Amino acid sequence: VNAIAPGRRSRTRDAVGAIRHVFLEADQDGPAVLAAIAARRDLPPPSYVLHSSPNRVHVFWRVHGFDPACVEALQKRLANELGTDTAATPATQTTRLAGFRNHKYAAPHLVTIEYLDTEAVHAPAAFPRVELRAVPHVRPLTPAERRAASRLDPVERARRYLAKVPPAIAGQHGDLHTFRVCCRLVRGFALDDQNALAVLLEWNAGCVPPWSERELRDKLQRAQRYGRETRSGAISHSHTPPGLPPRL
Repeated sequence: VNAIAPGRRSRTRDAVGAIRHVFLEADQDGPAVLAAIAARRDLPPPSYVLHSSPNRVHVFWRVHGFDPACVEALQKRLANELGTDTAATPATQTTRLAGFRNHKYAAPHLVTIEYLDTEAVHAPAAFPRVELRAVPHVRPLTPAERRAASRLDPVERARRYLAKVPPAIAGQHGDLHTFRVCCRLVRGFALDDQNALAVLLEWNAGCVPPWSERELRDKLQRAQRYGRETRSGAISHSHTPPGLPPRL
């Protein structure tokens, strides 16, 4: 979707040399998403639309003047507003090649592309404005606060812990930050999915933009499956993973 800097062989965020597109991926009801885009006065017409499989589309706008943080924040906002895939919003996002067949689903599908308004190249001012907030500094807990927290049940300890965790900010590694928070809840505090989700929803209200409940459930499940934090480690004296404040 975007250009990789010369000489780089990995597709990491710091390897992105130039932002060339605002991108959205509609995993379902693609025609409805395109109709919603066309009805919005705060969005320019798409440059082209790639049809990856029946009812699924990739939408592109040619752009200039964006940096990775800005384009990721915008794509996250638009994905939430338009109901497209919020996981397909990093600057490192890939797409499919027209003329090849997509074998992801049961029946292979020929990938096609519609070239629409291909001459226009849009600046950030052509899209809804997004604000990037700095992650606040976290004050370490005092010994007295740690002793008081040790007498609480795990759910309340997790709730007080998250009250001190900075929110996830789009364009500032918010997805990784949220995954670490989920690992801390379901592994470090050993909460079940229901309690973890209840605590997480309170913290999620401060995220920019907030995750959907479906996304949070998915992240909790992935944390259960792939997280490496020690079970009940946040209740005992285990190591604190990088990027998170000390446990309660």
